[in-house]
Amino acid sequence: MKKVRDIITIAWAIFEKEIKIWLRYPAWIFTFIALPYMVSGFFYGIGYAVAGSNALTNFAENTGITNPFLFYTIGTAMLLTSQLIINDTASSIRNEQLRGTFELHYLAPTPTYVIWFLHVIPHATITFMVLLTASLPLFFTELNMIDPLSLVLCGIIFIIGIIPLLGIGLVMSALTVRFKEPWAFSNTLNAAISLLSGFFYPLTVFPEWVRVVSQILPTTHLVQIFREIILLNRDILLTDYRLLILAFLATSYPIIGFSVYRRWEENAKKRGELSKH
Repeated sequence: MKKVRDIITIAWAIFEKEIKIWLRYPAWIFTFIALPYMVSGFFYGIGYAVAGSNALTNFAENTGITNPFLFYTIGTAMLLTSQLIINDTASSIRNEQLRGTFELHYLAPTPTYVIWFLHVIPHATITFMVLLTASLPLFFTELNMIDPLSLVLCGIIFIIGIIPLLGIGLVMSALTVRFKEPWAFSNTLNAAISLLSGFFYPLTVFPEWVRVVSQILPTTHLVQIFREIILLNRDILLTDYRLLILAFLATSYPIIGFSVYRRWEENAKKRGELSKH
């Protein structure tokens, strides 16, 4: 019980610290609120520039969905969520390195990987609240036709789907501890995830082998399942193969991420590289 209380105390301290830092710059809140509308407007503009008055008809024919605004809103929310989780632990480590406080975390009784994971909580909380506020007007137009149990299932699937992202985030953390620079790796990875997840277009535009490769990404299945439930009002069965894939990824990715992080952290300790910034 003492360990649990210690983790809760540390989690609250990290939450309070990070919220205070974020609220120093409140203008970003308006940026997040406007982002789903900006992205949707951007693709609307491209569609009308290319296809003119047939843009919405072409969109419905290619995606099977008649609400492009909500289609892009779901994609934007998943994109921001994946980037936040993947980047957050690595950027937190880098910020501590630049402040000269990184080594102090090793004096805490809590394992360092737990501390870095806890940094995700305040950032995810703020981002979720802002995105939810921004998306409510759009979701209200569709949610009245959705079974409440399906919404509960969406929440459960979302939790399962972000667990693999935490494992990927641990790998990014390991790279930051080793090379002291997370952005080259994380930007490359985020670009690949954005390309293969279908945030803003159906994956049917790709060749078959690309669609097969995309199955290793949890975001691919999250986006598809959420759109089917919210936009197409479909029931997702527990035997759906995508749920099995998500469960496998949620089990394997954290194990791989933890193993990589622990190995590279131990190597950094042995070589005296923790203090090299």
